Amino acid sequence: MASSLFGFLHGTKNIQLGIDVGASAVKVVAVENTSKGIKLLGLGWEETPPGAVVDGGLSDTRTITQVVKSALEQTKIRYKGANAAIGLRGINVVFKRILVPFQGMAELPKQVILEAQQHVDSDLEHWQIDYEAIGIPNTEGQLAVLLVAAKRAIVEQYVEMLKQVGVLPAVLDCDAFAVSNSFEFTQQDPEKTNLCVDVGRDTTKIHLTVGGQSSIIRSLPVGGSHFTDLISRQLNVNHNEAEAIKWSIANPDFAAGHPDVVSICQHHTQELCEEIKKTMEFYSGLETQSAIRAIDAVVLSGGGSVVPGLSEGISSLLNADTVYASPFKGMNINPKIDENVTSRYSHQFAVAAGLALRRAGDRT
Repeated sequence: MASSLFGFLHGTKNIQLGIDVGASAVKVVAVENTSKGIKLLGLGWEETPPGAVVDGGLSDTRTITQVVKSALEQTKIRYKGANAAIGLRGINVVFKRILVPFQGMAELPKQVILEAQQHVDSDLEHWQIDYEAIGIPNTEGQLAVLLVAAKRAIVEQYVEMLKQVGVLPAVLDCDAFAVSNSFEFTQQDPEKTNLCVDVGRDTTKIHLTVGGQSSIIRSLPVGGSHFTDLISRQLNVNHNEAEAIKWSIANPDFAAGHPDVVSICQHHTQELCEEIKKTMEFYSGLETQSAIRAIDAVVLSGGGSVVPGLSEGISSLLNADTVYASPFKGMNINPKIDENVTSRYSHQFAVAAGLALRRAGDRT
C-alpha cells in the first residue's frame, strides 16, 4: 500500500476515525470494519476559522480542538476512546524519494538516518523519521527509499489535540498518502499506475504510485485560494465576493454571462497544469519515465479540484483518463447519511476516508 508511513503511534484497535484537519475545513470519516466489509458510519464537516491552521501547524490549538469535536459529533457515533488517524501536511513534513547504498536490511535504518541528515536536517533531534523501502536494489547496489520526516513539535501538537478531543492517536499519516490509500481501496487493483492530485486551499499535492508503491510525491504552492486571490485582484472585489464568484463559475448560465471570470479561471487552471507538468518532468528519474507515459488514471480530490477545465486540462497534459475520487465506493453506507454528500461531495472526503482505512501500527 502507498499509505504505510507514520505507523509510529501503535494502538490496539482497528482505526475507526479519519480526521483531516485542513486550512479551510475539518473533515471526519467514521468507519467500522465488519465481517461484511467496511461500513461507513458517519461523516463530519466543520469550517476551520481563518488562521487556526497555518502551513499544517495548529496556531490555535484550543479552537481546532473544538472544531474537531464539532465535526465528530456530526458523525452521530460514540467517538470517545475510538482510534483515530490524522493527516500531516505543510512545511513541517518532508518527504523525499532517495537512493541509499544497500548493505542489507539490518543496516538500512542506519543508512536512512545518514541520508536524512543530508536531505532533512543535519541535526535530527527535532524530527520524527520514518521510511519505506521501494522495490529491490538496482544494479549499482542502491535501494530506493521513501523518506518521511515530521517535526516532533508538530507531531506532539496533533497528539495532544486528539487526546483533548477524547480519541486515541493511533496513526499519523501524510495527506497525500491517504488519498492514494483511499483510491487503492476503491479500485481493488494494486498493479495500476495512478496519479492522485489533491487540490487544497493553499497547496496541491501530487502522488504518483506504481504498483502500489510511491514514485513521486510533491506539494505545489498553488491551491484554491490562489484562484480566489486572482478573482479578487482582477475584479477588484473582496475575498468573500471572490469566493462566491469562484463557486458560481461551475454554473453554465453564470459562466456564459461572465467571460472575464471564465478567462481568470482558464488562467488559473493553466498555471496549475503547468506546475504539475514541470514537477513531473523534473522529478521523474529514468525508472519512472515509462510509468509517467503509462498512467492508468489521474484521480482528482479536494475542494479546488472542481474548477472548470482542470480535469480536462490535466487529462490532455498527461494523456490519461481523469476521474474524481469516490472514496465511499465499495463501503456499506449508513442509510442515515445524506446521499447528496456521499455522492456529490465525496471527493472532498478523500483524505479523511484514506485515513479512516488505516490500522493501528500499519506499515505495509
